[in-house]
Amino acid sequence: MFSGLRHKKSFLLIRNLIAVEVIAYGLFMLVALSADWAEAYSRFGVSDYLSFTVLEFTSLAMVQIAIVVFVVTRSFREDRDIKEIIRSGEDERLEFKTSLRWDVRRNEISKELERSAMKTVAAFLNSDGGNLVIGVDDEQRAVGLAADINSLNKKSHDGFENHFNNLFISMLGPEFRQYVRLSFHTLDDKSVSLVQVDRAHRPAYLKTEKGEDFFIRTGNATTALKVSQVASYISAQWQ
Repeated sequence: MFSGLRHKKSFLLIRNLIAVEVIAYGLFMLVALSADWAEAYSRFGVSDYLSFTVLEFTSLAMVQIAIVVFVVTRSFREDRDIKEIIRSGEDERLEFKTSLRWDVRRNEISKELERSAMKTVAAFLNSDGGNLVIGVDDEQRAVGLAADINSLNKKSHDGFENHFNNLFISMLGPEFRQYVRLSFHTLDDKSVSLVQVDRAHRPAYLKTEKGEDFFIRTGNATTALKVSQVASYISAQWQ
């Protein structure tokens, strides 16, 4: 599991490096061809000691080194950021879920756990947004996603994200997916998922077997509003 995440992060890191390098080199060549810089450089006295070609390639090398440092540093900072998020503890904009679908106590898939995760996402959509961290327990300890992923047909992070998307679309609707970003991180050598949710521009209802429910965040809890409360809440928040 952890090895798979490292391979994926390494692939993304290399991909980002290549993409940025290509863009940087293209810009460098565009600037280089935009004027006769060699002639302009020859006017300075330093040209007697340092050729323009050496200066040109040295500048390109320095830019490339700076790009590598930036991309690699940013990659490591992402894992530090997840630790900072978790350290703050559950509140109105943060909730932990040990699992997306696997009930460890009963050792089986739980539809209720899936609904609980989507319920939290719905509440964030209807409030001020927030972060749902899957694979972390209430004591802020990393549990990981191994049990969840092993319960899927496609046993990978892509399989986990696909299942999350299917749950989201079936329970909340595809129109709200634009407000949600899912990413994977490592915490204490275990893989966890960070679901970042923005406030939606209109009310989001959670579909159930009996109809639809409306949830909001109240403190560090997810609360279902009564039918008589929903209209006034929507009026105050979106109208």
